[in-house]
Amino acid sequence: MDSRGRTSMEATGVIFPGQGTQMVGMGRSLVEHCEAAAKLFRRASDILGYDLEKLCFEGPMEKLTESCHCQPALFVHQFAAARVLEELIGDGRFALAMGLSIGEVTALAIGGVFDFEVGVKIVQKRGEFIQDACALTDGSMVSILGATVDSVKILCNLCGVEMSNVNGPGQIVLSGERDKIRHAIEMATEITGGKTMTLNVAGAFHSSLMEPARDRFAEFLQKIPFQSPKMKIIGNVTGETMADPEQIKKLLIQQIVSPVRWWDCMNRAKREGVTRFYQCGSGKTLVNMAKRIDDAFHALPFGEYGDRTQFEF
Repeated sequence: MDSRGRTSMEATGVIFPGQGTQMVGMGRSLVEHCEAAAKLFRRASDILGYDLEKLCFEGPMEKLTESCHCQPALFVHQFAAARVLEELIGDGRFALAMGLSIGEVTALAIGGVFDFEVGVKIVQKRGEFIQDACALTDGSMVSILGATVDSVKILCNLCGVEMSNVNGPGQIVLSGERDKIRHAIEMATEITGGKTMTLNVAGAFHSSLMEPARDRFAEFLQKIPFQSPKMKIIGNVTGETMADPEQIKKLLIQQIVSPVRWWDCMNRAKREGVTRFYQCGSGKTLVNMAKRIDDAFHALPFGEYGDRTQFEF
């Protein structure tokens, strides 16, 4: 806490959630109360070629959920929330940034690896490429709750599916062809002792079925320069800090077909001395995950202007 009673960001991390957290109305109060957020939404609309404010604030949800629209919407809302939060809290920078899946792009932009405008272009193309890849296959995803990593590995080998997210103790997500995911659901309780929850997604994210998207994304990113981050960034693919711009680019490309090691990311943050977080974006997904991973973590959501009342840890 500083002399004016505000929370210090010296040992505070900012985290950004992934697809599935979008909701109609996201970011409206930030735009209504903060000119900085309004400018970011307007600038993004100019780059994207459509009215992002209207889509985020009015929907329809079906269109907002499409990867080509969802990923830019999440990025802009998350980036705007982080910038508003910086202004409201006061002086200093976050000690660390990381994001789950598409949220990692926001973390890189906040960390200074590229600017906001470049970030909008990156998520626009990433979303398009992933949506196109989903259309080429009949993929699905399922969450396994209450199972160990080792038991889920056995299930994956038996059913020909892949782990796409290791979110924390007892929460692992699988991706694969729809028929194989269906088989995994049938075998899950017997093999892992866990419960299953089918996810309402367009495809098998973070799996080999996304290779067409990865290849196109790699070609697109060749032309975009990355800078060294201005704060610590922890990446999804390795669960470790990333500093070299070329390494960051390679890992961001690889992330499309690799499992998100969020549990490892959070544990790495703890080893870096960061156990306090703000989740910038919609909902409380990462806030709830933090609680399940370790009692030492304390996270607060900030996605709308009214959330500012929760600043004190």
